[in-house]
Amino acid sequence: MSTEWSRRSVLGLIGAGGAGLLSSVAFAQSSGDVLARIRKAGIVKVGLVSAGAYGALKPDGSVDGLAPVIVKLVMERLGVAKVEGIVASYGELIPGLQAGRWDIIGAALAVTKARCDQVAYSDPFGDDYAAFTYLPSELPNPPKSIKELGERNIKVGISAGAYGVNIVRAAYKDQSNVSVFPDSPTILEAVANKRVQMGSVGVLLAKQMLAQKPGSFAFIGPMSGDLIVPMSAAFRTGDKDLIDAFQAEFRKMKQTGEWEKIVTNFGFEVFPGTKEKNPQQACEQVSVA
Repeated sequence: MSTEWSRRSVLGLIGAGGAGLLSSVAFAQSSGDVLARIRKAGIVKVGLVSAGAYGALKPDGSVDGLAPVIVKLVMERLGVAKVEGIVASYGELIPGLQAGRWDIIGAALAVTKARCDQVAYSDPFGDDYAAFTYLPSELPNPPKSIKELGERNIKVGISAGAYGVNIVRAAYKDQSNVSVFPDSPTILEAVANKRVQMGSVGVLLAKQMLAQKPGSFAFIGPMSGDLIVPMSAAFRTGDKDLIDAFQAEFRKMKQTGEWEKIVTNFGFEVFPGTKEKNPQQACEQVSVA
């Protein structure tokens, strides 16, 4: 699947009036027949991030990528034929879910301790780590660790709301050299345009860039100091009927081998133990906030 370089419009959370926002939050946090409501409407709204093999919205409005495809297949088996993908940044996914702007986070959302307190994850779809991309012509001697990245004050681009934001920021005394972008494609554009020297993106996206533009980009990953983290879909904690039904269908996909085929078809590695891991174990595994 080719990666789109054009920056997609990001769904803004600005403009919701105070009363309307409170109403949405009250609705979003209520428990009950959420799945029945979605089935009756015949459509599920899914928040996702434009990030190549991790998740994408095609020009015809259909969804693609590891997480959205799994969510789409599961929801079809739960009697919901249509998926409406809504593109956002990682930082907007949980606020948008809680405000009722989408029913499910259908992005490959990395599991962190803070997020485990805010949302209910599904079983992991896979595992991921960051690739730090750069132009060898501009950075012939790249750092070998996140600590060195900060010590050398290398200008770096990171995604808003990504799990590695705090890890990277902690390595820098001068925060002006850390630039935050809405998504991975804009980070890659910033590296290509020499606005930053290195950019932190998903490893699959980095590999795609290498394949498309051999000899231009290079990447290091996982870099010392980074983590390999589970990634999953996520739900409002009160939507127990939807969570339970989703988990039951997804676990069937894991048992039949369908899940593993989807993972490898999108170019991801199946790490040992991922298939057996549940949300509680994923949350206990991570140390990143």
